[in-house]
Amino acid sequence: MTNTAMNPNHSVNQSGEPTPSYMPPSTKPGPHVLRIRHALEAWHTTWNSLPASEQAKGDGLGFSCLIGCSGGADSLCLVGCAVKQGWRVHAVVIDHGLQAGSADVATRAAHVCQALGATAEVVKVSPREATEAAAREERYRALGQVAQERGGLPVLVAHTGDDQAESLLLGLARGAGLGSIAGMPPILFHHPAVDAGATALGRPLLAVRRDNTIGACAELGITPWHDPTNTSGDNLRSRVRTQLIPQIRSVLGEAAVDNAIATAAMTRTDEDYLARQAAEALKECEPHDASIDNPGSSDSTSLDITTYLRQPRALRGRIIKQWLQHRAGPLTRAHVTAIDALATQWHGQGGVAIPWARTPAPPGRLLVVRRHDELRLTAEATHDR
Repeated sequence: MTNTAMNPNHSVNQSGEPTPSYMPPSTKPGPHVLRIRHALEAWHTTWNSLPASEQAKGDGLGFSCLIGCSGGADSLCLVGCAVKQGWRVHAVVIDHGLQAGSADVATRAAHVCQALGATAEVVKVSPREATEAAAREERYRALGQVAQERGGLPVLVAHTGDDQAESLLLGLARGAGLGSIAGMPPILFHHPAVDAGATALGRPLLAVRRDNTIGACAELGITPWHDPTNTSGDNLRSRVRTQLIPQIRSVLGEAAVDNAIATAAMTRTDEDYLARQAAEALKECEPHDASIDNPGSSDSTSLDITTYLRQPRALRGRIIKQWLQHRAGPLTRAHVTAIDALATQWHGQGGVAIPWARTPAPPGRLLVVRRHDELRLTAEATHDR
């Protein structure tokens, strides 16, 4: 995208929604900007403490990053405050084309980022279907690709503590265990954006609230875009945000959301520890001389049942998930329970069918079966009649 001068005048898109704009403030930024900058400093300290961050420290001219920007308050304040921290910021605004006037919003969001001192571009993507999941998939792929083109930058996104609380409530509704209610980690080195070329995915605003980002935008002279889908009630997360959380505050008190955020963070610490323990246990459970069912694979496709049964119950489900993580598609609680029963409650039952990792799926079924003292991953071919 070609850099152009920012027009500070407000405008509206085709749907009548105000598009992002910027007017330099007449006073110094206040407490909200200070709160955001403290959060960025704390995140950056964590980043510098990680050995894997060495490859992304740049050329000695300061911290460089790519920020995914929607034009909303969270991401625009992240751009503005990151620039004030002295970071070299390249903002990427993704236009999914799913809403009327999205191109106008994206263009003006990029202009605001430029006016704040970042470089910026708009990237248009075409999700495979008009769903939030498909849009998210394409968004992270595009951000990772741009990060790779610019030398392997880390990608930062503007999830806040409020997003943590919403995710915890959604996880409770799914009932998928500790991992589903654990807070989002501040730094990830395994993520779709990383798979697409980014060095890491960072979330430096998890310690702040949405009120802080809205207040910071006001202090910086930014008029953000308010995505109508966030309050429309058309998706579950927006209903949690606009209906459930206000009710929780009303019944349990104003501190309930802060406590949910703290719980998500503590749960993340526990989940990370258990995941590391499961990874070590998985090494013990995989036979060193296992036969390979998949041609060309160098990874074990079997687990030793005797060793598996020695593991504590808190680790067994995690061992199964890690064993199948890159070999199968998403596993449900029912999948994991049935696979565990092949070892713990064996009575001659058949194999457990699980999703293929690839799309479209190959012919036949992907199964976990019990063979003597092992659990094995195998493909069952279809037979024409």
